[in-house]
Amino acid sequence: VRVTPEELRSVNEVLECYVGSHDFHNFTADKCSDESPTETVRYVTRFSCGEPRLNSFGVEYVSLIVEGDSFIYHQIRKMVGLAIYMLRFREDGERVPEMKRILGDPRRRFVPLAPSLGLMLERVMFQKENKTHGGYHTLLDFGCVERQMLEFKVSRVYPEIDSKEQAEQKKGESSQHLHSSMHVWLKFIDRTRQAWTKYFDDLWMPGPTDLDWLFNQGSGGGGPRNG
Repeated sequence: VRVTPEELRSVNEVLECYVGSHDFHNFTADKCSDESPTETVRYVTRFSCGEPRLNSFGVEYVSLIVEGDSFIYHQIRKMVGLAIYMLRFREDGERVPEMKRILGDPRRRFVPLAPSLGLMLERVMFQKENKTHGGYHTLLDFGCVERQMLEFKVSRVYPEIDSKEQAEQKKGESSQHLHSSMHVWLKFIDRTRQAWTKYFDDLWMPGPTDLDWLFNQGSGGGGPRNG
């Protein structure tokens, strides 16, 4: 099964919700989420799909490209985690309103954290604002080494990511390895789907330490703990 153009459009539609200025207080680690809004507001200038690639194991991946002024701890992984949840479990007409509702919610929310494997810093954008005519000047252009950068990713970075993903899958599903493999993490999200759905529908609100409880839910998830 390969990704279709329609599916890529759906992904881009969800990712587009992140573009602009938002308070990402729910998209960072617990120790950072109590900071003032001025500390967690970030501006995302671009978030979209790259070209799909087929790895040596026959698995197709779609890269996600995000650009912004800066990012806080776990922000990108949680943006990806929430986007994946919406794409897997929400209907086309529900995704964008639900994304905007969660992004604009001032309450504490437990947003799924996607695995770190595959997350990479591709380049740093050095720009200077043109205060006379508007816009920005690029101070450091990577165009002259674009081909070499791509070759390095294809020959060194991607094979390393693919090998680690295969190795982590063999360890099986456990809370300790949950964020080490996309395959294992997706199985967890699918298995606890009902719990997440209840949570995002505001029927119950798990606390920041409930990941282990969520992990131990059976097929279909469940409700909140007693006691």
